[in-house]
Amino acid sequence: MHNCLVTVCCLAYNHEKYIRSTLEGFIRQKTTFRFKVIVHDDASTDNTRNIIKEYAEKYPDIFETILQDENRYQKGIDVEDEYIFPKVEGKYVAACEGDDYWTDENKLQLQVEYMEKHPDCTLCVHNTEKIFENGDRMKKNINVCRRERDYSFEDLALAEPGSYFHFSSFMWRYDKMKIKNPAFEMEGIGDYPMALYLASVGYIHYIPRVMSRYRMNSVGSWSCSMNSDHSKKIAQHRNIIKGFRLIDKETDNRYSPVIKKAIAREEAKIMAMEKNYSALLKSPRRFAALCRTLTHKAVRGVCDKVQAVRCR
Repeated sequence: MHNCLVTVCCLAYNHEKYIRSTLEGFIRQKTTFRFKVIVHDDASTDNTRNIIKEYAEKYPDIFETILQDENRYQKGIDVEDEYIFPKVEGKYVAACEGDDYWTDENKLQLQVEYMEKHPDCTLCVHNTEKIFENGDRMKKNINVCRRERDYSFEDLALAEPGSYFHFSSFMWRYDKMKIKNPAFEMEGIGDYPMALYLASVGYIHYIPRVMSRYRMNSVGSWSCSMNSDHSKKIAQHRNIIKGFRLIDKETDNRYSPVIKKAIAREEAKIMAMEKNYSALLKSPRRFAALCRTLTHKAVRGVCDKVQAVRCR
């Protein structure tokens, strides 16, 4: 598989219930260029591996597989840096994990056309529809914006992580990120620091068209694990804070004002989750940062709890 313009990366693990939809989304793409799909199965214990082999045998010009005999993630190995990125070909990289899928046959074509015309764009994304684990429609999208627009590092840092676009919508320039920058890493989180990095070396372009579906709380997913463990959520916020401090240093404090606000937001979330409302009450800066990212109903709930502390 040579002379590919785009390489698509797909991580799979125990996705037997979903992986066919993912692979079908790849083979339905209509493009004027060649692309290949690298599917990495991390030693699934269900039928995922056999389904991947079935598609690879049927479409050898599209699929390249990496089938592990033992789980690499559990050994602490960065699968993308170690196994996938060395096999990437072409100018652009796209991604879709094995429990999500693409819904638009022109997805790759539209993103490539934009990036070919705009060399300063380092990441092109689009809107994504959320669906339930069983595939039922939620009639809710990741982004409510209905117009094309660009996003900067500042936009991402000040927004709730994951509020603008989903990983299944990513297409980035391979020469800008052949390997991950360790300063832009947040333990347990991949797409958010990656988007921050790409925004720091260029800009992100958003296409409002829904071209993928994100399966909420699928079996074994990161989001399902987070939602079932309160301590993991708190640890995630601490990792985001740690990551932002590293980014601030790496970028020579170029984004310090917005990074300070982002850190204040994450600190406020931890205070609220730990029900430390008295500390939140004593820090108007953190409380204001939290309110900027919460819904009106959520803000009202936190305000009621803070008011209860004030009245004691």
